[in-house]
Amino acid sequence: MSYIMEEEIKAQKEIIKNLVKQYVQNYCVKVDIPSDIKKVVIVASGSSFNAGLFGKNFFEEIAQVETSVEHACEFSNSKFENYSKDNLYVFISQSGNSKDAVCALTKAKEKGVKTFAVVNNPDSQAYKLADFKIDINAGLERAIAATKSFSATVFVLWLMAVKFAQNKQLDVSEEIKDIELLEKTIVETTQDVDNLEVAAKLISKQKNVSIIGHAQKYAMACEAALKIKETSYVNTSPYPIGEFIHGHFATLNEANTFMTFLDDSADEFELNLLKKVQTTYKTNSIVVSNAYEDYNCDVLVKYPKSTSKIGNTLNAIIALQMLALETAKLLKRDVDNPKGLCKVVSGK
Repeated sequence: MSYIMEEEIKAQKEIIKNLVKQYVQNYCVKVDIPSDIKKVVIVASGSSFNAGLFGKNFFEEIAQVETSVEHACEFSNSKFENYSKDNLYVFISQSGNSKDAVCALTKAKEKGVKTFAVVNNPDSQAYKLADFKIDINAGLERAIAATKSFSATVFVLWLMAVKFAQNKQLDVSEEIKDIELLEKTIVETTQDVDNLEVAAKLISKQKNVSIIGHAQKYAMACEAALKIKETSYVNTSPYPIGEFIHGHFATLNEANTFMTFLDDSADEFELNLLKKVQTTYKTNSIVVSNAYEDYNCDVLVKYPKSTSKIGNTLNAIIALQMLALETAKLLKRDVDNPKGLCKVVSGK
């Protein structure tokens, strides 16, 4: 049986290739973004919020600009109003018509601050309202769980951060290296992720799974938890790996499996905390990584290594999407029409 979600996971190679062609020329990013910004405030919901967590990492590490991520519903209903004309307010919405995102954007416009819309629909309210805007151009997403629009959004946020850094005359040569090879590594990932079925089988037998990660891998954990929850109905909860030891350990009393994201750049902090979790509780551990390392885990979900930083990020995202799909298939879920879930836009 074929699934729309599977088709849209495979479509990501073409979408990213087109975004590179459209926005990158001679290693210079061609995105219209204001340069006189002291802080970026990202406002979004659901998978778009998780993409925003990646954006925070990109803006802070690449462009060296303070960034926060806010839930759209909380942002639009907050009684504390501290808008600044030195900030850039970035609103992410796949449809561009999500009611909470549009309300938040409208409120920001009323305050006269700079706004930027990241959407998959140039005919949407958010796109028309914002001062600056970008269409991620991922095409109509028919599967309920966001896949191709998510990776396209993450990539566009990376482009924005690189452009901001280039405006500041920062060295981004390592960030943008081998960007022309992204399509190739994405194809390799969609065709070759080790131990997907083994990991999915473990997850499918659980009622609760904790997913932990550090920095960008925490953003990865948040999206993985949402994708598995949306498609398989397994109660998955993400935690920063350092925060996990402050009480959240207790969740493993009732769970037999936890998962984490690592890569070939994992530091001692991450590895030591993983070891602490593994030795404290006798649970099955799944590590999703691009490296064959001795993580002392039960299952290593290995995805291909890219020669570029953003390539490794996109490959990990695709691997987690494939894992969510495989888990749902094992549980015989209706992946493309999960219960109680629909695309949420204004007026619906």
